[in-house]
Amino acid sequence: MLKALFAVRLEALKSWLTGSSRLKKAQSKGKLIGFTLLMLYAFVALGFLFWRIFDGIALPFHMAGLDWLYFAMAALMCFALMFVGSIFMAKAQLYEARDNDLLLSMPIKPRDILLSRMFMLWVVALVFGLMTAVPALIAWEQSVSFGGAGLGAYIIIFVLLLPLFALAVSALFGWLLSVVSARLGGSSLVSVLLSLIFLGAYMYFAFRMNTLISALAQNPDAAAGALGAVAVLRWIGSACAAGNPGALAKTALIMLGSFALAYFILEKTFIKTATARRGGAKKKYVAREERAATPRSALLRREWMRFLSSSAYILNCGLGAFMALAGAVVLLIKKDALLSLPVYPMLAPMLQVSLAAGLCFFAATILVTAPSVSLEGRSLWIAQSLPVDTREILRAKLRLHNMIAIPPLLVCSAVSVLVLRPDALMSLSLFLLPALFGLFAGVLGLAENLRHPSFDWVNETQAVKSGASVMLTMFISWGVMIPPVLVYVFFGESINPAAICLVFAALIALLCFLLYRWLMTRGAEIYKTL
Repeated sequence: MLKALFAVRLEALKSWLTGSSRLKKAQSKGKLIGFTLLMLYAFVALGFLFWRIFDGIALPFHMAGLDWLYFAMAALMCFALMFVGSIFMAKAQLYEARDNDLLLSMPIKPRDILLSRMFMLWVVALVFGLMTAVPALIAWEQSVSFGGAGLGAYIIIFVLLLPLFALAVSALFGWLLSVVSARLGGSSLVSVLLSLIFLGAYMYFAFRMNTLISALAQNPDAAAGALGAVAVLRWIGSACAAGNPGALAKTALIMLGSFALAYFILEKTFIKTATARRGGAKKKYVAREERAATPRSALLRREWMRFLSSSAYILNCGLGAFMALAGAVVLLIKKDALLSLPVYPMLAPMLQVSLAAGLCFFAATILVTAPSVSLEGRSLWIAQSLPVDTREILRAKLRLHNMIAIPPLLVCSAVSVLVLRPDALMSLSLFLLPALFGLFAGVLGLAENLRHPSFDWVNETQAVKSGASVMLTMFISWGVMIPPVLVYVFFGESINPAAICLVFAALIALLCFLLYRWLMTRGAEIYKTL
C-alpha cells in the first residue's frame, strides 16, 4: 500500500510538472516544453545568484585553511532555503489535505499515509536544497576541486541528509501550527503571523547576504570561531573538505536521528491532529435579522471569506501587499539616509525609476486571482448554478484582487513621493504605473487561471503555490517589465525617465482593457463550461 501511495504522489507531481490533470487532457508537447523551460529558467536564475556568492568565498577560505567553513556555510544556507520553502507547505500537506478523511476511512495504515505525505515534502525540500547545493559544488570545483571521498560525502549530506533534517524541522513546525490553529478555532491569523515572522527573518538575512559575505571574506576567522562551536557544522565541513568518515557518520547519526524523532512524534499524533475539527469554536446563538445583500456584494463577500479562511492563500498570493507596506515603512525609516546621498545628475532619476520598478515587482507578486478559480475545486458547480451573470462572478474575483493590491501599492507610492520629492510627471508615474500594474496582474491572473485551471489538488497549497496559472502570471508579469527597463538602461540619458514610465503605463492600461474584454466574453464562456 505504501508503494501505491508513493505512486499517487509521484503522479500528482508529474501532473503539476506537465500541467495535466484528471479533469483535462495532458498538455501538448509545445506547452510541456515551454513549462519545462520556465521551470529551468527559475532554477538557473536562482542558482546563478548563489553561485556568485559561493564563488566569492571559495578561494579565500581555502587559502586561509578554512575549507570546512565553506561547507558549513553552504549547509546553513541550504537548510535555510529548504526550511522556508517547505514550512509553508508542511501544515497543509500533512494535516489539511482534503483526501485525509477518505484515506483514513480505508484499510490503509496511518503511518503509510504520513510517510507518503512526508515523501512529497522531502521532494520539495530537495528541490530547494539543490538550488544552493549545486552552485556551491560548482564554485568549489572551479576554485579548489574535490577529493573523491569529499565529493561522496558532499552528495550524501546535501542530497539525502540535509533534506531529511529540513523535513523533520518543517514537519514539526507544521504540526505545532496545526495544533495551535485548532486550539484557536481554526483562525488563519496565527499561521499568517508566524509565517511572516519566518519569512521576514529570512528576507532580512537574504538582503544582508552580500554585506555578510564580504565581511566573512575579509575576516573568516571570526566566522570560524562562531560556527566552529556548533559540532554538527564542524562535522559537515570536515566530511566534505577532507572526506572524514567519522565526521560523516556523526552527521548522519544526528540528522537521521532527528528525522526519526520527528516521525515518531508525528505518527503518534497524526490521526488526532488530521481529524481535528477546525473552526468549531462554540458561539452563543443570538437571533437577529439577516440583511439582504445585492448579488454583487454577496459575491464579493464570498471571495473575501475564501481568501481570509486560508493562511496559504493569504501568504502565497497576498505577499506582495505585505511587502509594499513593509517597503513604505523602510522608506520612512531610511528617509534621512536617502536624502543625505551625494547629489549626482542621474542619481535621483535612477532612484525614482528603481522605486517604480520595485512597486511593479510587488504588484506582480500579488496573485489573488491566479488560483481563485482552481480553489473552487469540486464546489465549482455551486457558483456555476447561481442565478447571476457569470461576468459578475469574475468581476467579484477582480474586485477582491484590487482591494488587496491597490491600497498598499498607493501607500508605498505616496511614501516614495514624500521621501524623494520628484517632479510632477515622475510623481504621477509613481502613482499611476504601480496601480495599473496591480490591475494588470489581476486580469492576467484570472485569464491564466481560466486557461490553466486545476481542480484535482489534494490540498490548497498546491493550487496557490505551485499551480501553472500562478507561475505563468508571475513570470509573464516580470517579463513585461523587461522592455521598459532596457529602454531606460540604453536611452535613459536622452529620454525623460518619467516619459518612459508614462508610456509604459499607457501600454499596461491597454493590456488591462484587452484582457478585461476577453474575460467578459470568452473568459465567461470558459468559466461556464469548466
